[in-house]
Amino acid sequence: MNQQPNIEKLGRYKILGILGQGAMGIVYKAIDERIERVVAIKTLQAGADLPEDRIAEFRERFFHEAQYAGKLNHPAIVTIFDVEEVDGISYIAMEYVDGKTLEHVIDNEPELPVSRMIEIMIEICDGLSYAHKNGVVHRDIKPSNIILTNDGHAKITDFGIAKVSTSNNTVVGTILGTPGYMSPEQITGKSVDHRTDIFSLGAVFYEFLTQHKAFPGTNLTEILYRVMNENPPPVSVVNPMVPPVFDNIISRALRRNAEERYRSVDFFVQDIQRVELTLTMTGSGGMSALTDDTAKMVLPSLFKKIGISLDYKKLTMGLSVYSGMLTFILFFMLIFGSHTNRLADSLTAQKPAALAVALNVPDAEVSIDGQVIRTTKNIIKIDSVGVGEHRLVVKRDFYETYETVLVFSTGESKKVDVHLKLSPVEIPPGVDTSFITITSNPKMAKVETSTGLFIGYTPIEKFPFPGGNYTLLFSKEDYSSKTRNVVFRRYRNYPVEMTLDKLRGFVSLERVYPEDAGLIWHGKRLQKNLRTNRFSVEVGDQSVTISADGYEDVTKQLFLKFDETIELGDSLKATYGSLLVQSNPGGADIFLDDSEKSVGKSPVQLDLLLASTHKISATYKNEKRNKTIKVEKNDTITTTFVFSNPNGFLELNSDPPGAYIYINTALRRGVTTPQTIEIQPGFHKIRLTHPKFSKFYELTVRVRPENSTKIEHKFE
Repeated sequence: MNQQPNIEKLGRYKILGILGQGAMGIVYKAIDERIERVVAIKTLQAGADLPEDRIAEFRERFFHEAQYAGKLNHPAIVTIFDVEEVDGISYIAMEYVDGKTLEHVIDNEPELPVSRMIEIMIEICDGLSYAHKNGVVHRDIKPSNIILTNDGHAKITDFGIAKVSTSNNTVVGTILGTPGYMSPEQITGKSVDHRTDIFSLGAVFYEFLTQHKAFPGTNLTEILYRVMNENPPPVSVVNPMVPPVFDNIISRALRRNAEERYRSVDFFVQDIQRVELTLTMTGSGGMSALTDDTAKMVLPSLFKKIGISLDYKKLTMGLSVYSGMLTFILFFMLIFGSHTNRLADSLTAQKPAALAVALNVPDAEVSIDGQVIRTTKNIIKIDSVGVGEHRLVVKRDFYETYETVLVFSTGESKKVDVHLKLSPVEIPPGVDTSFITITSNPKMAKVETSTGLFIGYTPIEKFPFPGGNYTLLFSKEDYSSKTRNVVFRRYRNYPVEMTLDKLRGFVSLERVYPEDAGLIWHGKRLQKNLRTNRFSVEVGDQSVTISADGYEDVTKQLFLKFDETIELGDSLKATYGSLLVQSNPGGADIFLDDSEKSVGKSPVQLDLLLASTHKISATYKNEKRNKTIKVEKNDTITTTFVFSNPNGFLELNSDPPGAYIYINTALRRGVTTPQTIEIQPGFHKIRLTHPKFSKFYELTVRVRPENSTKIEHKFE
């Protein structure tokens, strides 16, 4: 299907001009005449020389973008308004973004401050996290698919090859994406999930921070080789202005093994936010946050370390909090220039303070010195806090605000337990007041009414609440929601208890060798659903072990989402042991694992047996015996079959050894002492002769079934 760039109208959209043109389509600036809204119109233009199946593929991907991006509504994602086909032209009407791509910024604004880069990265992460939580994997994150608006906000666009996360089993897919930003699993055509976007995001952020591509190359082969085999240099090495803490953050996002990357974008952005918070709290070079009180606490000990006595009170008299201290430092450095390097080294060597905040409300807004920390967890950890005074504020709608001042000395660690209290509920006139106590397992479940009225997070103890009939809705991330009908009566404390069940995903072992492998989770062997041929496991980060009798266990770290199936494809390594099979009487035919062919007559040793349970059969004359034997890894197990009329044994020893043995006057050729001989029960005449002695030894002994008779003689 062909189209001309000079069209004037598409449906209800009046074309204002061309924004851009690529191999597969043209993007127009247009206006929706019905509501006078400026939009971007993305059209599909497939060359006439392409085969019909390729045109159909491009068209499918085109509408694919509208379908998946259209379900997303987030400030950091370009909004889709409409999708249509008019006069053979397929088009998507989307939000018009007046700005420039991140690719343009990287190429043309190398002096962008790191703090500004962090703000942009956080916005991109927020948008991508929202897409993932709505089941959409982008699969083509790259600088040209990220737009920075003129007012400085980031927006993700082009969901043309996005994938919707479902509960379908993993399958080998088609290679889609952009070289240099594609994850290893994309390159190899394997199934992908949200972690492929995390890899691409790592490559984008690497380039953003350094102005160098993470995986450069002059051709496709070179680029893909680097992705599959090489790690890029640390970002702080390429760009010394980037804090070294970013080295591990970007490196983790770029792990070739998806299981070693951040398990979600939320954890990725939390690490970036910690860097942002550290920069805010320490200031440029860490010195702008140095207050007068902090200096009194820190500087004397630092100067003492470098061998200088300091009378702080005299030197700082009359100095203001900031300018005075900085003036003093400069004054000191001018006078004691020989000590400057030691002072700098001492400052650098100081261990930063650390802060952990535990919340009873998981979605509370936490801010330190006005810097908001985004989190969905109830514990926040900050590993690097500037020495001095900081203000901590925690707030949430329907709760009383918590506010405190924290003072940190060098290397100090603090843990703050923040327990927000529910704000009083206004009881309407004429409505009875009741008191409610609500608990749940697990704790911190969100409680609201069926009408959407938020009550609070559990536990809630003796909280005044309007009396009446309610349907309570209990919810918590990764748990199934439940409801409970209650009646809150006047002046009564009404206790409500609720247990929520953890949501579950699935693990399939259909591609695991051996076929009878099972799954162990939390030390318990799981039962497989025979209908679906899958194992049910709780969502989240899980450690599972693939186990099979006779094979080495393999432990896997998985991140399961609700109703998702992860299909494992491991081949377990076999382990071996040995089995010595004996019988009484000897000479029985031995059979292994229902085989119709004998492996030999007893005694027989079977080596390189799978270290598992085996069925052993022994046949002697008209008798047959069966046993089930567990062969142990790298060990030899001995088993004996006993038939009717079993034999006894003679244990013959002499001093010196090497005596010839006669039994009932018959010489046992080739047999000398010491020796154990299997023999029928009854009385037997035994003679021992030795080539070095003229006298022989002779006696008659009785041999009993399954017993051993010992004979010892010393020749003189």
